[in-house]
Amino acid sequence: AFLANEPSLEEADRWLAAAMSGRSEDLLRFLEDVGPAVLVEALGGDPSVLQARIDVPEKLAAFQAYLHALTGLDEPWVRQFTPERADTPLRLPEVLSAAGAWLLSVEYVHDLRRPPHLEALMRLRDLDAPIVRACRGVVEQLRARHPDAYVRLADEVESFVAAELRLMSAEDLGQVDTFREEENRVLAGAVEALALGDWAKAKAWCHAREGDRSFWLKRDQTRRWAWNLVAEAAEFGTVLTRHERPLRGARSLEEATERYAVDGYLVDGAHRRFEQRRLALLEPRLPYFGALKEVVGSLRARHRAWADDLARDFTGVCKEHGFLPPDSLQQRTLFEQVVVPLLALGEKVALFMVDAFRYEMAAELVEDFEVPGTIVDLKPRLAELPTITPVGMNALAPVAQAGRLHVAGVFQGFKTGEYTVNRPDTRARAMGLRTVSKAGISLKLGEIGEAKTTELKRKLAPHTLVIVHSTEIDDAGEANVGLASFESTLQQLKAARQHLQLAGVKHFVFTADHGFLLQDETTRIQPYGKKTDPSRRHVLDEHPREEAGMLPVSLKSLGYEGLEGYLLLREDTASFATGTVGASFVHGGNSPQERIIPVLTVTRPRAEGRSLAECAIEAEALPDVVGLHRLRVRLVLDKERSSLGFTASSRISVALRVPERADITTALRDATGAGTLQNGRLQLPVSQTWTELFFALEGPRDERARVELHHPDGVETVRAAMPEAWFSVGSRLSRSAPARPETPRPTRRPSKPPPVETTTTTVLAWADAFETEAVRKVFVHIEKHGAITEPEVTQFLGSPRAFRTFSREFDGYLLKLPFKVRVESGEGGKRYVKDN
Repeated sequence: AFLANEPSLEEADRWLAAAMSGRSEDLLRFLEDVGPAVLVEALGGDPSVLQARIDVPEKLAAFQAYLHALTGLDEPWVRQFTPERADTPLRLPEVLSAAGAWLLSVEYVHDLRRPPHLEALMRLRDLDAPIVRACRGVVEQLRARHPDAYVRLADEVESFVAAELRLMSAEDLGQVDTFREEENRVLAGAVEALALGDWAKAKAWCHAREGDRSFWLKRDQTRRWAWNLVAEAAEFGTVLTRHERPLRGARSLEEATERYAVDGYLVDGAHRRFEQRRLALLEPRLPYFGALKEVVGSLRARHRAWADDLARDFTGVCKEHGFLPPDSLQQRTLFEQVVVPLLALGEKVALFMVDAFRYEMAAELVEDFEVPGTIVDLKPRLAELPTITPVGMNALAPVAQAGRLHVAGVFQGFKTGEYTVNRPDTRARAMGLRTVSKAGISLKLGEIGEAKTTELKRKLAPHTLVIVHSTEIDDAGEANVGLASFESTLQQLKAARQHLQLAGVKHFVFTADHGFLLQDETTRIQPYGKKTDPSRRHVLDEHPREEAGMLPVSLKSLGYEGLEGYLLLREDTASFATGTVGASFVHGGNSPQERIIPVLTVTRPRAEGRSLAECAIEAEALPDVVGLHRLRVRLVLDKERSSLGFTASSRISVALRVPERADITTALRDATGAGTLQNGRLQLPVSQTWTELFFALEGPRDERARVELHHPDGVETVRAAMPEAWFSVGSRLSRSAPARPETPRPTRRPSKPPPVETTTTTVLAWADAFETEAVRKVFVHIEKHGAITEPEVTQFLGSPRAFRTFSREFDGYLLKLPFKVRVESGEGGKRYVKDN
């Protein structure tokens, strides 16, 4: 109609401008309706919505006006990203590129602790707070919804601000790592802070990057592990500095013991946890590996100096007030003063006698035990000297006569009446006869974990006193695998208490024969006579020899009968040269770590039972990453087996093990997703969301093994999962042992591992994982004969087409095998060879 009136040129221009204005207004209304989401999608790689609506320069100008109102983006900034002349019309991709750079730069500038160096960035500090919040909101959405696109954009913009980033220091940066280089610079600063002993600064940087707070750490596991190690080191350094000399000025054994139980143990707990994380995480692939190793060495030296001062202060108190404490602190009176009163209540009592159970380990369990309806009490006592198993374990039985101990042999047990207490069965006999006129039932810690509640209840029915013996911590320490397994044993203790409680036990006492000192390169080895003369932390001698750094203590003053002589004890934490190498720890001396033992009592007056929900663990194997195995794991509610109205616990403990192979240890390194790692266990919510678990296996030799995920605590009814995949096991023998000047001498040997599976039953077990009979026959042939050729495989499978399918899926088949297979090429085609 307009054209039918033959308008003038001026009228046509006015009509076109009005039409364009109307379309621009439509675009602005659309942008206001959908909000920043359309910008997020465009920057995320899908600009199609904008492209369909911005088809003329006027609409692009309207879009720029919208961006200016939302984010502050202006024309001068946009022109920095256009290679043509200033009068060249802009295009949508150029505007989007400039907008992305603007948004990231605004976030970076407003997270800085000082003004930016780059002139182009300086004016961004003047933006109003609502504009800055809007920019940050778009960037956060882009990171969350389009992480890969964000990485590409950040790397592009990083080149634009490269001059700025070169001038920044870790102290300049805030809590948000907009660019990759920021995280790298802050990590370097955190490691440097550790080297300087600035624990607070390192902790602050770690806190800002905990969990999923750092975008870059979610995408780089090795850097995440480096940060985890930095955090543990900073915490250890903080605790070590806070409790510098906890026993200085103590005026009695009671005061010194109490001070350690209030402050000193915190340092030893932090030290053990740090060493456990160091073992799990520190490896050459980590960024700043060399600097982190130096931090480890520095922290170890600091702790050794602290431990030496602690030992000297404690020895000083013992010299002044005697090495035998009042009877309320003696190990030999524990049964009479703690266990007997509980038995007098007429309810079942379980006494856990845990070899090498340090005070700080018991303190770690207190938090787990402190739940509504439970009474928990932790008190310290002093182990008998020397702090070795034959002394401490047997002194826990009621063997003292008028306060004195009658020694059998050379500390091979204690005499009581007509028999000698020197083994678990004689200890159970002595305890039972003292209280209930019959031997108490003696169980091993591992037995309790494997038993069903109904069987356990039936077994305990005739008994009031239950004695649980655990040697797992001491065995692991002597075999040099202690750091890898300490947490697992602590969780076993927690699970055993739960099982016994469900079986009717009301009262629990956890105690130890002795503690231990962890060993590392800072341990000083002190020669003394021949290497066969001393034990690692004490010497038994006929004479009170006076030597520098040593103190003679008469056996008579320790309340012993039947054995004469003196204990020669170190005043510090040095070990005697005995020729024994390879142990994670030592004990036998008078340091607080060896001598102060826990007495942890737990009572639950109210009965406890499982929830009425049943859960199942689901697990799938994933390809290895950075040398670690991976599993995708989740915990789901079995609705068919769970009563309506009941749900399982909010988080359930899940552990990893190799069934029937106690000689293979599992090390959980990290977990991402819904679950978290806590005290060596995976804590999973009941959820459809997956958790990615990173782990390693270590055993007596290189081999392959399957793993099982299970609920070790028995708190809930949980079905275990055993993925079909087989995982490589690294040999402990390939790891270098700590350097020692002595000739190796065997200590306690671990149980002999079972032979490699070769029986028909075992073959069928792994072969059943293959659904196709023909494929199963191929791998059984390889296992039996060591190799198979391409023509033979084709014959098994039935056709060349089936062989091509086999080749495509070969990598997946390897996950189901307990052995490795390599592929060789030759004139006759491929050859599949079993790799030994």
